[in-house]
Amino acid sequence: MQPPSFESTKKMASFISATHYGDLPREVVSRTKGCLLDWIGSAYAGKGSPTDTIVLPLVREMGGRKVAALVGSKDSAPPVVAALYNGTISAVMEIDDVHEEAGIHAGIGVIPAALATAEYAGASGRDLITSLVIGYDITVRMARAAGPSHYQFWHSTGTCNAFGAAAAAGKLLHLDPHKMTMALGLSGTQASGFWESLNREATMAKHLHSGKAASNGVFSALLAGAGFRGSESIIEGEKGFLAASSEATEQDKVKLTDDFGEPFLIMRNFFKKYACCRACFEGIEGIHQILRTHHVSHREIEKISVTMKPMRTWMVGNENPRNPYEAKFSLPFCMALMALHGEAGLYQFNEENLHDPALREFMEKIKIHSDPDIVPKARLEVVCKDRSVFAAEPLCQSLNLDEARDKFIKNSDPLLRKKQIDNILSSIERLEAMDKITELTRVLNTRTRRSIG
Repeated sequence: MQPPSFESTKKMASFISATHYGDLPREVVSRTKGCLLDWIGSAYAGKGSPTDTIVLPLVREMGGRKVAALVGSKDSAPPVVAALYNGTISAVMEIDDVHEEAGIHAGIGVIPAALATAEYAGASGRDLITSLVIGYDITVRMARAAGPSHYQFWHSTGTCNAFGAAAAAGKLLHLDPHKMTMALGLSGTQASGFWESLNREATMAKHLHSGKAASNGVFSALLAGAGFRGSESIIEGEKGFLAASSEATEQDKVKLTDDFGEPFLIMRNFFKKYACCRACFEGIEGIHQILRTHHVSHREIEKISVTMKPMRTWMVGNENPRNPYEAKFSLPFCMALMALHGEAGLYQFNEENLHDPALREFMEKIKIHSDPDIVPKARLEVVCKDRSVFAAEPLCQSLNLDEARDKFIKNSDPLLRKKQIDNILSSIERLEAMDKITELTRVLNTRTRRSIG
């Protein structure tokens, strides 16, 4: 059998090996540090959640050389285990970054893998930054190529992040192009994560997707470094990742390895404003815009119609969330939060609001409709009791770097002492000057004052 003509896996491995810190423009370094800070906030926010209380004791029982920090804990763990834990807890609260081109959460898969491997390898801050840029790039390229046909069933944050995590870890382990190809091959054969894990009480399983992607990526890089072999055509092969899980076209496969670094795709990631699924954002923005612009009270509203693409309505159409984690995938709940409280941030998703009769009553006014041909992300129509009608087609924008920093401080204030927050901010600011990444991870080995909820 002739090898596939695209050789995507090998081309990616070559890009990973050939990219160095000196190749990164200043704005890419700044953006990457912002992504790392945003992820740290997401990880701390997950502390104390049911996911954390189940996973942490299990992680503590897993043996091996404990060299990598568990965020928000005094404990350390082997790099594969630390990546699993940190990747899992950072997915819980839905405040992590997302990439608009591919609908994927790269940070919660790539950063835990890179951070754990950086400690294991004794890497510098510049090494970490470079690995994150590369990891984001590979993850997004994979998700973009796999496309909507993959996303229909597979949660790309679990599947495609395995490749980005392996790329980041492999870079930190200084794998040559051949071993990097093997690492990608090994990560690809472990890539998994189904959307069925978002159905009702399975929401917790969705948190595991990013943790497993991070862990599998580290494990794959370590195996490859030791000489373990994987497929050299796992991405493009006739029984490989794209063929098995997507309807990727020839053009998709060409784009997969075109124009590396032009730009580095981390520059296009999206910092979240609200603590919920990205598919809820336009509905939240729309109701806020209508109430503010037209000086309407939520009490004056009779009904609201929201139209979105079918996949979005499936993801956030939960009309009766039973816990704060399901509520993050309930557009009616998120819109009601904004209408009644003027916020849909980290601390609004709690049991009190979940069972608030007034909020539940407002939720019943919201009906969600699917339209596969709709162009805007969402279209809202609000009908008031006096028969006045207001419409909106809002588009929510990413936070900028200053706003993402403010978000970190606001969300962390109830969880961490001021000195802890200042130490984290200072560490991120001077990251590229660190000879050893342990200067940062020592700061992250601090417990939270309390959990959210």
